[in-house]
Amino acid sequence: MIDTEDTSLVLINYKPEFFNHCFSKMEFLMGMDYINEFIKKYKIPVIFTERELNYKMPDKNLNEIRNKKEENRRKNMVLPSEYDKKFLDEFKNKITVKNPVIVQREDIFYESKFMDEINKYGRKTLLFGGFFTDTDVFISSINAGMRDFRSIVVSDISSTYSERLYFQSLEMMSQFIDVIDTRDLMKIFDP
Repeated sequence: MIDTEDTSLVLINYKPEFFNHCFSKMEFLMGMDYINEFIKKYKIPVIFTERELNYKMPDKNLNEIRNKKEENRRKNMVLPSEYDKKFLDEFKNKITVKNPVIVQREDIFYESKFMDEINKYGRKTLLFGGFFTDTDVFISSINAGMRDFRSIVVSDISSTYSERLYFQSLEMMSQFIDVIDTRDLMKIFDP
């Protein structure tokens, strides 16, 4: 059972440039409709984090390796759709980003003030969503679990470049933490 009194929502890289790179735009937007109601009804605090899409690493060789890996991931991107502009407009109006915690890497705990933000609320259950499922959400949610938080990824408010990367990541995460979707949340809280 999820205790709403002990729960915070973490939205990672909730920015248009990340959203534009994702395959499941419509499902994401529908999931956010429910999440917005969930936030209001149960007064769930939302912590936003964001990083640069193409950040630079100090070590030139590591930076080159990272860029090649990122390029390979982007090869899996879906082709642009005629609906993308409409989806982007809807995305911008879903939720207002307030005071994002600036992070340096895919791990939102890495050299950031993320723990300070979590400690403000004193809650031990973290619901994760945002971009990208296969890197930032994967790494950060697992890291949260290893730091003794109850870490739960809400799958339909998370997305990445391709369906293949998305489902592979969810499967791997489910071996360590809970992975649910907004329909599961509805069953728990709005039977």
